[in-house]
Amino acid sequence: MTLHSSCLALTSLVLAIAGLFPASALAQRVQDNAVTDAEDAFGSNDGGEELGIYGPTDVRGFSPIDAGNVRLEGLYIDRQGDLSPRLVEGNRIRIGPSAIGYPFPSPSGIVDYRLRTPGARLAVSAVTQLHSFGGALIEVDAQVPLTGETLGLGIGVSQAHNEYASGNNADILSTALIGVWRPAPSITIKPFWSRVRIVDEDIFPIIIGNGATPPPRMRRRQFVGQHWADVETERFNYGVIGQGRIGDFNVRAGAFRSVTRILESHSVLLDAAAPGALAARRVVGAPPRSNASTSGEIGVSRVFGTKVAQHELMLTVRARSQQRRYGGSDSVSIGAAPFDTPLYVPRPAFDFGRSSDDRVRQWTVGIGYLGRVAGLGQVSLGLQRSNYRKAVIAPSGPLPVSRDTPWLFNIAATVDITPAIALYGGYTRGLEESDVAPETASNRDEAPPAIRTRQIDAGVRLRLGPMTLIAGGFDIAKPYYGLDSANLFRDLGTVTHRGVELSLNGSPVRGLTIVGGGVLLDARVSGVEVASGVIGKRPIGTAKHTLIGSLDWRPVHFDAFSIDLGVEYRGASLGDAANLVKVRPYTTVDLGIRYRFRLGGRAAMARLRATNLFNSDGWDVNGNNAFTYIQSRQLIARLAVDF
Repeated sequence: MTLHSSCLALTSLVLAIAGLFPASALAQRVQDNAVTDAEDAFGSNDGGEELGIYGPTDVRGFSPIDAGNVRLEGLYIDRQGDLSPRLVEGNRIRIGPSAIGYPFPSPSGIVDYRLRTPGARLAVSAVTQLHSFGGALIEVDAQVPLTGETLGLGIGVSQAHNEYASGNNADILSTALIGVWRPAPSITIKPFWSRVRIVDEDIFPIIIGNGATPPPRMRRRQFVGQHWADVETERFNYGVIGQGRIGDFNVRAGAFRSVTRILESHSVLLDAAAPGALAARRVVGAPPRSNASTSGEIGVSRVFGTKVAQHELMLTVRARSQQRRYGGSDSVSIGAAPFDTPLYVPRPAFDFGRSSDDRVRQWTVGIGYLGRVAGLGQVSLGLQRSNYRKAVIAPSGPLPVSRDTPWLFNIAATVDITPAIALYGGYTRGLEESDVAPETASNRDEAPPAIRTRQIDAGVRLRLGPMTLIAGGFDIAKPYYGLDSANLFRDLGTVTHRGVELSLNGSPVRGLTIVGGGVLLDARVSGVEVASGVIGKRPIGTAKHTLIGSLDWRPVHFDAFSIDLGVEYRGASLGDAANLVKVRPYTTVDLGIRYRFRLGGRAAMARLRATNLFNSDGWDVNGNNAFTYIQSRQLIARLAVDF
């Protein structure tokens, strides 16, 4: 079925269901606005639009997702597959002040997702979106109360044909079911299930540099890969979340299953060359592989004290059982072609090797304390005992089992100097996952054992009338896994990220919302490999600074209309392990407008948005001397209707 026919079918279904609903149904998608919903400038996602200096894969130079620091409504989940947008409505990055009072924070930050929880009223929302690249999307979300407020069901379906900056494309079908059951006023149980199916995803080439300079500028929106070199993926996330009060105790629990199955996989590697000069090409094919994990958390807490001084004691148990199958890939040369010129060849024969299997078992028990004193501040303490075991069966046979049983702790506090001024600070030790070997590594997809990490951060939060300013510093240290000069992904020493970060947000005048911030980052690697000159003293691909600014303006006397502007500056970084390749900074500007109106008596919103408005050119670093170019200018038209 084509996307066009799928869109017609889904739209017909929405209109048919909408006819059953009253015009006053609860609004769902029309009010989505990443700028006005932002709590700070440190990172958030609302309605599919990301905002902030950080994101789920980059917080203070590290990835919370790779580190295993993902939460679903505050509960630990060992996420092995992206969470469907039909399942979750967005996320928040928890660092600095927003992590204080958060049970057992992590050094690499936390990305916390929110379920699309069904409400107590009938509602359906539909979104249709078109892209200037040629892509299209339709989303339908419905919430259906089955027995008033006691039992409800949420349903989400989306079909997309994505066209990307590199000229490649993919078809994506996403579905989700979310239930809510309230057997008693103090108890809520939310089961959920979601599936994302990605088919015919053409793979854009990764450009391999010459070791001295970044690749020359390329024509974007021209596909120079191979149409048979695609990827097909299935992602499942399902489980149940429960919370309630039993006597004097608050109980929260979640059990989750997260699976990614990659049914077909290729990587296209293209050597950089002068425009028109012959460039070597190769394709890395891999047999089917999978990541799967069963994980969960149960926490019991009790709050006691007075309105002036409140105390909370917490006991938490987290566990996971993870299985991964990877490896066995084969690299095949497909001949040279003029650089930046499409030249398609028949699919070669791949000789796949045996796969590797690894299994991780981990459980963690933690006790925590949170104390709040009105007008003075709060303090958070946590102590955890973790038991970690990893067993790997390589093609050559079983490898030695990796074990670790660390004691982990955290302490953090805020001190209210005045009602408008608060100081914060904290120290955290964690046991986190290392990055997985990238596509360009000779041991691609290999995952090292868990690593011990630590973080110190401190700063000040100022409330300046309607504005909030947060300024702070951080120091994070962990073992450094990266690509050496032979493209082997391994332990290369210790990496330390020190920096200062700033967030400013609020509404200085009626109708205007401002979110701005930045981070200045000093990242350094130390160890034997650096001292011997095998690698440089800076990690690959870490920008020295990032600055963002966003605003949303809604005229007071014409509040149906609004305009939003976003600017992001990404500083220079290094593109190779030897620190010889300097990747220049780039700036992107996004401009959008919204118009809210009534369509057949229903709330509707039309949105037009241009991303990378001035078509800035730049490179993102994908590994040692490996690059992909940034997204080119794109125009997105969006229509949302709440039935």
